[in-house]
Amino acid sequence: MTSKLLRKIHIYLSLICFSFLFFFCFTGITLNHPKLFSGDIVSAQENISVADNTPSTIQSTLALEGIELSQTQLSQLVETGELEMASPGRRSDLYYDESMHNIELMNTDYGFIVMLNELHQNRHTPEIWTFISDAVAGIIMLIGISGIWLSLKQKRQRKLYLYLLTSSVIALILLV
Repeated sequence: MTSKLLRKIHIYLSLICFSFLFFFCFTGITLNHPKLFSGDIVSAQENISVADNTPSTIQSTLALEGIELSQTQLSQLVETGELEMASPGRRSDLYYDESMHNIELMNTDYGFIVMLNELHQNRHTPEIWTFISDAVAGIIMLIGISGIWLSLKQKRQRKLYLYLLTSSVIALILLV
């Protein structure tokens, strides 16, 4: 592979992944120092009256409140009386009281930083996010490999670059 082609690959992959790399670096800092980035937790409670106890009525009543449930979620709510729905930085808990024809809805918003941190950790994320973060991780590894390859092609600085690379690997091994 020519140095010119390798340089182009390195540059374009770097440009494609910059925002993701910046995101993961920033959230790495927020995860390491949670006290510096703690925000306010906002909770809201709402009681929703249900006309009757049929699953279709429960589902349509919740839909009017902007809550869409899958059949699995609806079955869990009716059978157990509880359902937790989680997304990055947010939780919604439903408590169904069959005897009172009532659903208690508890919404909790943990804030923007928690949302970013949970995205970083792939917690409560859709499958597409996992795929994208895995793809970006692979591309970032290619960026690192192409950068090492480009640096080692320079004969005048090769010795220095090898020392830096070796020091980096040894430091990682000692820290782990």
